[in-house]
Amino acid sequence: MPTRIPVPFLGRRRDSSSERAAVRDSAGSSTRKRNLFAGQPKRQLSSSTSATDIAPAESEKHFPTPTQMAEADTSLLAAESEPDAMPLSTSARPMHDLNSQQYSQHSHPKHQRTWRKLLYIKQDYPDDYVDETFLMELQKNTNVQLYDYSATAMQTNVVTQHLSSIMIFIAVFIELYRGKLTGDTLLWFSSTLTVLSFVFWDCLNIFLRMPEQRIVRFNVIKGALFIALLLFGLSPILRTLTEDTSSDTIWAMTVILFCVNLAFHDYSTGNLTNIRFPGSVSLNAAVLASVLLASQLDSNLSVFAFLSFAIKWFALFPIFRRYLKRISVAASIATTVVIVLVATAMFTYISRAIALLFVFSTLFITFGCPLWLIWVQRYKNEIHGPWDEARPIVHHYYH
Repeated sequence: MPTRIPVPFLGRRRDSSSERAAVRDSAGSSTRKRNLFAGQPKRQLSSSTSATDIAPAESEKHFPTPTQMAEADTSLLAAESEPDAMPLSTSARPMHDLNSQQYSQHSHPKHQRTWRKLLYIKQDYPDDYVDETFLMELQKNTNVQLYDYSATAMQTNVVTQHLSSIMIFIAVFIELYRGKLTGDTLLWFSSTLTVLSFVFWDCLNIFLRMPEQRIVRFNVIKGALFIALLLFGLSPILRTLTEDTSSDTIWAMTVILFCVNLAFHDYSTGNLTNIRFPGSVSLNAAVLASVLLASQLDSNLSVFAFLSFAIKWFALFPIFRRYLKRISVAASIATTVVIVLVATAMFTYISRAIALLFVFSTLFITFGCPLWLIWVQRYKNEIHGPWDEARPIVHHYYH
């Protein structure tokens, strides 16, 4: 009775495509196994071989035994593992090989274009990308000015002069208020000093040949006469301006106004002809403080003399100081020394504590503040780089 070979796939229902793939794979495997068995030598039958031994051999010829099939599979795998073996198809490759190939494709992208520092184009880089040359354009303290101690100390003369002039003005008011100084004496002294200053200014202009800064005498005399007559007519009104206001309020407002005058004073040296902002704020504060102080005096002549002295001291004297500093540094230093000594001497008879405080303040402003500024400069850290905003260059065309 012929031997029955069970076929496991006959019991299952498959698709037509699955069956065709299975038949194609089995046919290919049978062909390879047949080629493998074809290379093996045939067994020689001896005369003593029985018929029962020949029957299995005939069956082996068409149906290999499981041992032969295992040996064939081993030989086939060994042949496929050799370098010259036929490569497997994509469907027959293991899954981990496909995953590694996809990873290698993503980890090695195509060559990216060079990054450009432009926001209006789309690039193959994230928005927060920073090039390796980003910090190469960093600049530190490019606009920092290194100060020299002597030059900085010389620049403090204008502050010292103005502070000393305020102290002298307050000392003059205190002497008038106490009655140790009369109004006519102050009027004659201030008028004489003003005339001498104008003569000195005009002589220097002629000597230095600076006609553009020569004062027009007629306009100056006309303006001085107008202001003098206006103040003389308003003196009785200004004297009784603050009768209903307490003296403590007057003193407090005067201190505040003089602080405003000191803060907004024009400390530049280029303005020699007019008063500009913020110097106008300083002058208005000084005049208002003078009016408040003049309302505390007891005679119209004292009010007129004090207000005329205030106009000359806060409007004309600063311009004269700037003029001296512009033509000669030595003359400016000499003026500073004289003003400081006069202010100290006048306050010595009024209050020694205030005089000492004024001297220490002057020394700190003149010698301490420049040293402090130079010492603080070492901690300045100003950085510039490509992240700074662009500064447009505006061209002015004149027709």
